[in-house]
Amino acid sequence: ELHKYACDLTSRANYKNAGTVEFLVDTADMKPYFIEVNPRIQVEHTVTEEVTGVDIVKAQLRIAAGATLDEVGLVQENISVRGVAIQCR
Repeated sequence: ELHKYACDLTSRANYKNAGTVEFLVDTADMKPYFIEVNPRIQVEHTVTEEVTGVDIVKAQLRIAAGATLDEVGLVQENISVRGVAIQCR
């Protein structure tokens, strides 16, 4: 459900690059509350890279240079999550 909210938000804003959409979830009713969108790569991006196989830094640089999401291979419907990853810092 959070994934859908994040995709809807960025689609409506016509956002076309790497970023992080943050929510808080009320555990009493599991209702999510939007916090912010960070238009940059977070330090935890390696977790996403591990479970999706997407090199986020490379993709962001290509997009900044003028490539489209399609040219970079970032079509939301084709990105799937495989397994889990944990980052320790």
